[in-house]
Amino acid sequence: MKCEAEKDWMEEFLLKSPSPVLRIEREGTITYSNESGNLLLEIWESRIGEKAPEDVQKALRKAALRKKPEYMELEAGEKTYLATLMPFGDSKYVVLQASDITLSRQAERKLSLIDKCHEALSLISELALTTRDLRSFLDESFALITATLNIKYCKILRLLPDGNFLFEAGTGWKPEDIGRVIKREKASAAGYTVLSKTPIQIEALNKKGSIERMGLEGYQEITRGMSVLIGSLEKPYGVLAVHSTGKEKFTKEDAYFLKDAASLISLAFERNEIESTLMDKVLFLGTLLDTIPAPVFYKDKEGVYCGCNELFAKLIIGRPKENIIGRSVDELPEAIPPELGNVFKRTDRQLLQRGGSLVYESRVKCSDGIVRQFLINKIVFRNLNEDIEGLVGVMLDITGRKLTEEKLLKSEERYRLATEQTGQLIYEFDLRNGYAEWAGAVTDITGYSYKEMQNFDFYDWLEHIHPDERRRVQQEFKKCWNTGERFNEEFRFQRKDGSYFFVENKGVYLRDEKGHVCKALGVMKDITEIKLSSEKLRESEELYRSFLQNFKGISFKLDRNFIPIFIEGAVEEITGYTAEDFVSGRIILADLIVPEDLLLLDSDKKKMNSSPNSIMEHEYRLRRKDGTVKWVHELIHNIFNDSGETEFIQGYAYDITQKKKVEETLAKAEAIGLREIHHRIKNNLQIVSSLLSLQADKFKDKAVVEAFRESENRVVSMSIIHEELHKSEDTTSIDFAAYLRKLTSELLYSYRIGNEKVHLFLDVDPIFLGIDTAIPLGIIINELFSNSLKYAFPIGTDGEIRISLCRQPETSGFENESYMGNGSAESGRHSRFTLVYSDNGGCFPVNIDFNNPATLGLQLINALVEQLDGTVELEKGEKTTFTIRFEDKGVPAKS
Repeated sequence: MKCEAEKDWMEEFLLKSPSPVLRIEREGTITYSNESGNLLLEIWESRIGEKAPEDVQKALRKAALRKKPEYMELEAGEKTYLATLMPFGDSKYVVLQASDITLSRQAERKLSLIDKCHEALSLISELALTTRDLRSFLDESFALITATLNIKYCKILRLLPDGNFLFEAGTGWKPEDIGRVIKREKASAAGYTVLSKTPIQIEALNKKGSIERMGLEGYQEITRGMSVLIGSLEKPYGVLAVHSTGKEKFTKEDAYFLKDAASLISLAFERNEIESTLMDKVLFLGTLLDTIPAPVFYKDKEGVYCGCNELFAKLIIGRPKENIIGRSVDELPEAIPPELGNVFKRTDRQLLQRGGSLVYESRVKCSDGIVRQFLINKIVFRNLNEDIEGLVGVMLDITGRKLTEEKLLKSEERYRLATEQTGQLIYEFDLRNGYAEWAGAVTDITGYSYKEMQNFDFYDWLEHIHPDERRRVQQEFKKCWNTGERFNEEFRFQRKDGSYFFVENKGVYLRDEKGHVCKALGVMKDITEIKLSSEKLRESEELYRSFLQNFKGISFKLDRNFIPIFIEGAVEEITGYTAEDFVSGRIILADLIVPEDLLLLDSDKKKMNSSPNSIMEHEYRLRRKDGTVKWVHELIHNIFNDSGETEFIQGYAYDITQKKKVEETLAKAEAIGLREIHHRIKNNLQIVSSLLSLQADKFKDKAVVEAFRESENRVVSMSIIHEELHKSEDTTSIDFAAYLRKLTSELLYSYRIGNEKVHLFLDVDPIFLGIDTAIPLGIIINELFSNSLKYAFPIGTDGEIRISLCRQPETSGFENESYMGNGSAESGRHSRFTLVYSDNGGCFPVNIDFNNPATLGLQLINALVEQLDGTVELEKGEKTTFTIRFEDKGVPAKS
């Protein structure tokens, strides 16, 4: 009874168990099922006594064969079971017990889907950062979205400004549908999505015909859809929509995934927009740099060029931009010389270290070979963290400006010199505050220093006008102030020492933008001499008649073209022609004047025409009617009218022929006197020479005798020069060729014993030298010649001494001059010479340092060459040769 009760209880427990329990015979027949197992029978479409599904039969056979439990999952509607097949009764039947694992499987699938979504989002994010082409990014993103959601269709509808939508991109759709504009009334779901923050589920599309209403035909298989917003409610880009052909709904996780994908796509769109904008700005910057009319470049911290404009590439480097970018100064040695590159690197290094900007000037040899002056302005640029990233440089070509500045400085200097030399004082009065600025010959005219004069204002200036004339000047200024006329007044102005001088004051008033007088500009010129001259002239006019009676000269009046209006006085006595001959025009004075003097007169005429009321004096020669020549002294004065133009010219001339003859006589007497002086100097030097010779005879020591003879020869060399000057018509220069012949002859005579076989060869141009050059040069030759005769040639041996003196052709500092066949300068203006002295008497002694000699003779040679500002070179060998180059600083050389 107890076993029966337990069996009934077990059957009751199994019958009421929430887990399905079935008994299945080995051949597959179902023989028992509790109430929960009926759900499986319904799903299998089977009943008690019928066969179980094939997969279940396969599993129970395996369990019966192995006599071990077998496990398998069973789907029953929305539930999932884990079934255990346990063999019983020697494996004649199997008991199937199923446990509900629906929640567990749903959680697993959900986690799998989340992982899949995260992986897809990660890939989309990576694509958004790495893919430059937007179309490729969308295609790959669509593939990831459809694969993750296990769907076929995906699209992006971009919101247009008019509220319609553009089918911008998608996958699964017909190619002709992409690019179609969809009216907003036909895209209500997209419109709702744009206005909502949450994803929109679209169901039963195949029944409602929503796809067809959008103009997209042939998509009856689509059953569901979901769309999310791309962008934000404030700035919507459009809609991302997916469509499914299955019956399942899109889950909450699908919506989260699609929303995140839309966010990444939105970021990609924003990045693309930013990059496009940035690229546009970069292109604009490049275009802007190329339009700047100055070379521009920018570098990184390492000195590598990151960019430049076309002008920098072509003008400075001489290469295309692509060959410059990415290289440093050291990598462009052909375009940027090392010395200039070092300057660039040094300034760049200083600027990168301290920051800020740097402006400096530099001369740069450009690619066209032209050296230009640039004003280079460099400034560092920083990143968002304020760290220095590199520097930008702009090179402004200031070559023209430099030339202009130099011209301006020269112009200002000429202006300053002109005002000072012409005795003009320039002022500028600011009449609103009385301040003044002064320039020109301030000190020469007023006696005040420049600094003292700068403290003078308008009222100080008025106080220095002579009291008798101050009121008149003020009234004239007031009138010009009111009328706008230029003022031109003469008055007396007080110097610092209290004295007065006559001033011609010319100027003009300046007005501001409102038409009010604000400044006065003027020039004050000292006309004291002109005033005095005018007064003297007026006085001379009063005594004109009496002057003509007592003055044996010519008085004349000429028009502004120097044509005689009248001429009176000793005209015929001086010229041989009558006054009527000149007034009528039969005889023109210019035709009588010696041509050499006429050039000076023409120059004076031009000066007189440009300087009204000026007085000039000059002397010239004119040829009389009988052919004789007279010297004439002439004074002329041009008289100007109120307009400042020459009205007529008046003056006088008188005969100074006797005066000139006296002057010539005095000049000849002076020349005779100079020759007499040279004669006396020559005599005195000969006396000194004789005394030295007599004194030498008293000594027996050869060294002492030799010293006296050397001194005697030096005196003789100077004596011969003064002898030649005494003979010459020119008392300031000497025919050095004749002098040299006489000097060497005297020396040969002095050292004649034992030197009869030594021959002298002279090669000297006919050269005239000033006395200050001839004397030291003669002593130098005396020393060299004496040394050769004493030391170079053993007694009785043959030998040669050669002396040549010629002019050096000038290479700079003189005009080009042609030479005649005899070597003389045609123009007579060369003054540099070369003296070459040589003998073949053996090598120069090795133990003697020519530059620091111990002997008096060589010391004297070096000292005299230095006195001539010359140079001496010694060449040793079989011949000893001295080459001396010097300049004659006396009179110009004669041919």
